[in-house]
Amino acid sequence: MNNTRFGSLLLGLLLLTTDLFAEGITIASGGGYKRPVQEIASLYQKTTGERVAAVFGNMSRIISQANMSGAVSLLIGDRTFFDRSELEFSDYRPLGRGRLVLAYRKGLDLKAIDDIAGKKITRIGFPDSSKAIYGAAAAEYLHNSGLMKTVENKLLKLTTVPQVSSYLISGEIDAGFINLTDARGIETLIGGWFAADSTRYPPISIEAGILKGHENSRDVARFTAFLEMPQTHAILKKYGLR
Repeated sequence: MNNTRFGSLLLGLLLLTTDLFAEGITIASGGGYKRPVQEIASLYQKTTGERVAAVFGNMSRIISQANMSGAVSLLIGDRTFFDRSELEFSDYRPLGRGRLVLAYRKGLDLKAIDDIAGKKITRIGFPDSSKAIYGAAAAEYLHNSGLMKTVENKLLKLTTVPQVSSYLISGEIDAGFINLTDARGIETLIGGWFAADSTRYPPISIEAGILKGHENSRDVARFTAFLEMPQTHAILKKYGLR
């Protein structure tokens, strides 16, 4: 069994068994936001004593699993994926704006994003646009900046933002397009990063979507209220969402 299929089955089993717990909520998030979501969930549990189960993956997969299981109360990710999914949402809570960055591995000393056109950059990773909004944003940026024709033979399509980050850390790619949130989480393990010009790709709105059928849950109400607290905003700001 390949890793993708195993990961999908594991995620499905977790979602399908969360109804065994009488208390708390289950949230699902795009993998590129794992670090802030984990910090927020941990702080919420410590502050309130309430349970939070969190699952992560590419947006297409978690939307599919949430649709099948019915166990997920909130989804955290890009509003674009929510709007084109078959899921029904009762409300949304904006968390911040997603930002595309170009990160590069240790051992390189780039001065600007345009340096990826140079000979020293041979492999550039980017997430699959059908599974991660930052793949689509990267493609838009490359086209609108005029870099696509120069670098298209260097591009390596990967599955998710965290996979691009993993390849950067291991040195399997020279540079990669990821989100600012993940870049801040791995910045001591890579050479550096540059923010892409936000006028060259569509706006990315990161939101917490409350799934229909869970809007009257006491646990959902408490968690969404917690998302508005100053300490939660501080975590979001740390990871570049505020």
